[in-house]
Formats: sequence, C-alpha cells, structure tokens
Amino acid sequence: MSDDPLFKDVTYYIVGDIDQKVISLLNDGGAKKDSYLSEMVSHVIADDCTQSEYSEARELFELPVVTSDWVRLSVACKKQLNLELFSPEDVIFSGVVACCSELTLEDTNALWAMLTTNGGKCQQNLDKQCTHLITGNSHGAKYEEALKHEATIKIVCPDWVTDTLEKKERQDESLYHPKLLKSPTDLATPPSTPPPAINTTPPEPTPMDVEQQEEQAKQQAKQKLKAQALQQHGRIHQKQEVAVSRSPANQGTRPRQKSPARPAMPHLSRSPGAVPTMPHMLPIPNMPQMGLPSFLPPEMQRPGMPRPLRNITNRTELPGNMPGMMPNSIKTNQRMPFNPALPPSHRPPPPRYVPPSSQQGQIRPSMSMPATYWGHDPSDNLPPEMCLLGCVFYITDYVKIVGQSEIDKWKTVIEQHGGQVDNAYSNRVTHLLCATQHTDVFHIALKDQRRVVTAFWLNDVLVKKKMLPPYQALHLPIIYGENKPCSNQLLCVTNFDGDERLRVKQMIHAIGAKYTGYMTHGNSAIICGRPNGTKYDKASEWKIPVVNVQWLSDLVLGHLEALKLPLNPKYRVLGQENQFNLDLSKVFHLMVGWQVPLKIQKETWKKVKRNQENEKQKEDVDGEPDLKKQKLSIEDPSVIQNTTQPVIIFTGFPKGQVRKFQTVVSQLGGISTENPRLCTHLVAPSLSRTMKFFVAINVCKHVVTGDWIEACLAQGAFVDETPYKLKDEVTEKTMNCVLEDSLKRAQTKKLFEGMSFYISPSVSPPSSDLEKIVEAAGGQILKQRPNTQIFTEHKDENGNMKTVMITCENDVMLYKDLIAKDIAIFNAEFILSGVMRQTVDFKSYQIDVH
Repeated sequence: MSDDPLFKDVTYYIVGDIDQKVISLLNDGGAKKDSYLSEMVSHVIADDCTQSEYSEARELFELPVVTSDWVRLSVACKKQLNLELFSPEDVIFSGVVACCSELTLEDTNALWAMLTTNGGKCQQNLDKQCTHLITGNSHGAKYEEALKHEATIKIVCPDWVTDTLEKKERQDESLYHPKLLKSPTDLATPPSTPPPAINTTPPEPTPMDVEQQEEQAKQQAKQKLKAQALQQHGRIHQKQEVAVSRSPANQGTRPRQKSPARPAMPHLSRSPGAVPTMPHMLPIPNMPQMGLPSFLPPEMQRPGMPRPLRNITNRTELPGNMPGMMPNSIKTNQRMPFNPALPPSHRPPPPRYVPPSSQQGQIRPSMSMPATYWGHDPSDNLPPEMCLLGCVFYITDYVKIVGQSEIDKWKTVIEQHGGQVDNAYSNRVTHLLCATQHTDVFHIALKDQRRVVTAFWLNDVLVKKKMLPPYQALHLPIIYGENKPCSNQLLCVTNFDGDERLRVKQMIHAIGAKYTGYMTHGNSAIICGRPNGTKYDKASEWKIPVVNVQWLSDLVLGHLEALKLPLNPKYRVLGQENQFNLDLSKVFHLMVGWQVPLKIQKETWKKVKRNQENEKQKEDVDGEPDLKKQKLSIEDPSVIQNTTQPVIIFTGFPKGQVRKFQTVVSQLGGISTENPRLCTHLVAPSLSRTMKFFVAINVCKHVVTGDWIEACLAQGAFVDETPYKLKDEVTEKTMNCVLEDSLKRAQTKKLFEGMSFYISPSVSPPSSDLEKIVEAAGGQILKQRPNTQIFTEHKDENGNMKTVMITCENDVMLYKDLIAKDIAIFNAEFILSGVMRQTVDFKSYQIDVH
C-alpha cells in the first residue's frame, strides 16, 4: 500500500461552522486549507447548505461540496470516498441544532432520528448553539428561557419537523409556534363569533371572513385525514395528542385534525398555500413578516398561488404617464412592510417619469405595413473596416460619465472606421451618442429625427463591422434618471455565458436592481436563458418567478406593464434564438431616424478611395500591410509600451469569469494579456500567491478587484482605479505586508536591481518560475553556480550579499563548500515573500545548516 497522506491532493475551503476535529483530520492527512473561494480549491466542506457561500461555490466556481462526514468516513475507510454521496444539497435540516422539551421519550427518539438523518443535530441542553426548541407545550423552564432568545432560537411544535419532511422544504417556523395550539376543551365548544386575533410575532395576517374560515377548516380536515397514513415506522406516534396535551386521558381520544369546528390556525396547515391570507412572501431582515395588504387584487389572493412578483417600482401606484404603465387596478405587493394605518392618499408621491414630448404627434406605422429600418444604403457596399463611413457623431452626457480623455479615445476609434465626431450639435450630425434620455440635446435630436444610440451600440457595430439599426435594449438611451425604479430588488441570472451574461447584468444595473451571483429565497426573480439547471429547478421549487430576457428588456425600455400579474406568457418562454432582440414597435419614437438609409456622398467615396490607394502604395514599399503589423503579438513589450490603453491581466478567477472580463476589456478598447510582466493592471479577487501575482506586483501600476471591471462596463469606459483598489487585510496580515506600500516601493525602485541569483535544481517552485519573478523584480538568474569568492566579495555598500544562493533542504549537501565558509544560503521564500513585501530580508529566510 502507498504511504502517501490520504488528503495530499486536497485543497479545502470551509463554509460555516465545521468541527475542529474534522479540520484536524484534513490537516493530518496532508490537505491544505485555502482562505478564499477560488478555482484553486478542490473540495468545499459545508454542513449547512443555507450559507450564501455554499451557493457561490456550487454556482459560480462549480466546486464539489461535501459534508464533514466525507472526511470522517474517508479516514475510517482509509480512502477518499465518492464525493456525490456526501453532497449537502438535499440535507433539509442542515444547520439545525434542536433541543426537545415536554415530549415523551418515544417522540423525542423519533424526532432525533428524523433530524439527524436529514442533516440536523439534537442535544439535551438548551444553549447558545441551539437554533430550535421543539416542544408540545407553551410552558416549562426551557420554553421560558427560549422566549428570552427568540431572535436566535425558533420555538416550534413537532409538526414542523414532520411537515418539513413531508413537503421536502423547510417550513416557516412562525406558523408552528406552540402558542397557536388549542386544547381539547377549546375544540369542544367553538365560539359563536370569530375569535380575536392572537397577538403574536410575526403579526397575524388580515383575517378572512367567516365563510372562508369554515371552508378552510373543511379543506384542512381532509388533508389531515390523508396525512394519517404517513404516521408509521419512524414517524412520531400520537404527535397530535402530544402537541395538544400531555395528559394520558387526552391521548388518543380526540385527534387534533378531526375537529371541523376549530378555526384554521397557520401551523396546522399541511400546505403553505392553504391559508389565502399568507402567501409566499419573504420576511424583511430585522422586520416582522406582514400579512397580505388588503388592496391586492383577488387573483393574488388565491390559495396555493406562486410567490407574487414584487412591485419593482417599490410604490403602491405607478405614474399614469409612464410608458407601458400598469393599470391602476393592478397593484403588486411592496417590498417594504405595508402600513395599513397610512392610507394611500397620505403616502409620499412617487417620482414620475415623463416620456419625451417628441412622441406626441409622431405618425406610427400601419399595422399592416411594419416599418423598415436601415443602416447604410445597401447599394454602397462598404468595406468592413469603414463601417462608420458617412456617420457624423455628437457625443453628449458621456463626458460627465467617463471623462474627456476617454471621449478622445472614442473619437480616434470612430475616425479609424470612417466616421467623424463634431464638437457641437448641428445639421451635419447623423448620430447622437448618449447614455440617457435626460438631456436637452436628446430631445432636439429626436425632433430632428436623428439616430440616437449608446456606447453599447457603437461597440457592437465595431465588432460586427457593419452599421446596423439598434436591435437590443442597451443600444438605446435609458429612460430612467438617477431614481431608477427597481431599487431593493434582487435578480439573479442562469444559463447565460460570456458577453450575454454581462449584458444581462448591465440591464439589471440599468433598472436599478441588484444582481446576485447566487440564488436565495430573497430573490425577486431569476433571468433564465434555458429551462434547465440547478437555479431553474430551485426557482420552481421556491416559487420564484422565472422570466426571460424580453421581460428585462421591456423594463429597460420603460414598459412597466411587464410587472402586471399574472405575468404575460411571453415572458415565460425560455431558450428562444435571438432572445436579446427587442420589439422595435415599442420604441417607434426612437427609431424614426432609421427609416431612411444613410447614403454615402460621392466626395466621401473619392476620399476613401484615395486613402486606400495610399495604403496600398505604402504596403508595396514596406512589403507588409499595416493590418498584419497590428496583428503582431500583443505580448511584444514594444507594442505594449507604445499604447496608452490599460494592459490587464487576471488571476484568481474561474476561467469563465476571466473570459467575460476579457470581453469587457476588448469592448472598451483595452488590452488583455497573459504575460504578467507586460500588465499595467492586475485584477484579482484577493491577495494570493499565484505566479501572475508574484510577477505582476513588480511591474503593474494598479491592483484592483473585479468590481473595477464591472464599474468600467457600467460607465462604458475605464474609470478611476482608486475606489476599487484590492484590500485584503486578513491575508496581508498573514503575509506581513501592506499591498499598497509594496506597489509604491516597486514603482520607486526594482527590488532585486543589481542582484544575481543561482537556484539549485530541487527548489520549489521550479527555477523556471522563480526566474520570471526575479527578472520582473530587476534581478538576474545565473545559469552556472558561482565560486565561493563571488559570494563573499560581491556585496553592496551596506555589506549585503549581491549574489544569492537559493536552495532547499534536499540540495543543501551539494554546497558543503559554501557552508564550510559560513556563506549564507536561502530558501525560495527569500524571493517569494520578498516581492510580496518588496523588501530584501537576509535574516528570515536563511537556511540553518547547523
């Protein structure tokens, strides 16, 4: 058998609380712990799948996630077991630590079996580790103590456990509080009038009328009868009787579910949708969960209906003059708690978005004769490299967003492709390049029937090498101003890759919503590309609305009828081709300028032909076309040094994320590189010991997080790096360095300037990697080992060595001559830690050979 450590190939990351013994088993088995989620991690250890990092590991990094049992049992079996058998995904009581009280021994044992076999834990003592107290009575020492800590300890009756297993979904604990139980005496004499609302937390929902309650009680009784069949091996015997009363005289005489006269209580329902007044609404953090507001339409109060899509405007009313507004009779639930004491007429008026006045009086195309939109005149046959020929741009409002220096770069790119940029708006202008519809120039251009477009349109035209009419929502100026309508909304995305995913995220930003990389119960909706995948399945299970890109595009264009419930079926169709294409009939007022083809003037053609002839003559003289020269590898230092654009390298991100970032960089005119010695910007999620980091820190100007790329995408240009500098205090403390100070020192002077290194054969990392780091820091690698005289005499003015031997314990005996003369030798950390701190340390990394 092999003597290799059991976990030698494991690099693990911990999610939530994991037993220290498990961590010790991993470390003793040769595993390495990583402090950050990254593609370097091979195993994620998690016992609680409700943690946000669990979803991030599964969805973003696609890493294998296992419970701590995988570690224990692998050690017991002396081999790494199948990871799929230890996934915490389906462990429904993950993170639950329960304590039972006021229950029979038989019921306690049954609860223990149910919880522990489904990821939970049970204990006898009620302490700060407990998350749930399971009890059949609303009294007792443990109950009174748990009441003092209701913020951290949920108090439930045994039905919460059985119902959760039956429905395969964690039930709302507030519906199973023992306070809501009724005794047999109460059940025998139902009151003649509806009982008063019980003052509990969370507050009771708006009460139903008497007929609804009676009908609900009948439905509930039927469901309870069906549920009796499930009370067999392993289930809690007589759990209804125990929950009602612990007296032996009461047990088995009056099953709780057989009392039709008992008014429906929330926790007795076998279906979350059985109580019409409690839909699937999520509690606001630190706020009580409120009932369904009384002003909602009847279709939103049907039993068992899916979670209503929250009003994305966060208002009880939508302005009547908003394009595509929802009718006043349709109102969706607010994200903020509803205050019934405050009538709608006394609430602050919402901000109103006024559509451009130029819409009025426009002639809309006949329904039988759809409008046709044109780029250039088809007969012109423009070469791809001159795709903007004849276009005269005027750029507005982007100056404030990206700055004049970036605008100058845009001008250069436009002119390289045949277009022109004017400094003032005039009759010459054919295209207005603007980000929003909130400028005077926009309204003038719209009235003059000019073509109004955004930087996203310009990017796509340059990529396709053809001037096409706008075909995506992002190609048109945004209707919203500073007060975007979708604040406090959480949207996530699935089944989109590369540029498509970036565009969906940009549209989410455009409407003011927040993008989440992982999906939780708190998401308002999920934007889905195809009807499959983990997020798609979970959305169906959690009743989170699943919508397509068209839904998002319509909201970007200002058509808020997309929020009307029930959702229009067209928003639920997934997997269509060209799903990003917008419905141009909804933006006719913005497309009038595209109804006439752009014809190239003869003089412009003549000028183009003259330039082409000059280029051909230059090519004949030089023997090589300019385009080929431009295609010389961008890894060539001379090419990089002569550019003013950012040269960006990425490390620590998944490969898919890097490709997306590289797409953004290309769209913005920057350069992506894989050679860290050529970069000006290093983008990383954290401070990490990667080759790219070791090399780039010696040469780059900025080390930023991925948020910088996202901000650049949002602004349509490269923005100031200062707010996005990488700060990793935990790792910096571990490495005993300050990244910002290291960068300053590296830009002041090369760390190893004037120094030479000889690296022995067995050093790790290999000498080829260390050579790249040393040369980036200004040092020199010696191919042959110097004699002892070089080591002793080659010193600086402070007496420090300028020729350094880097070796390891395995190679020490090769250099007995150096050891005999007390010549210091060092390990690889002399280089690695040295460049991270940008200091030369001759004490900490000297190998002790005595």
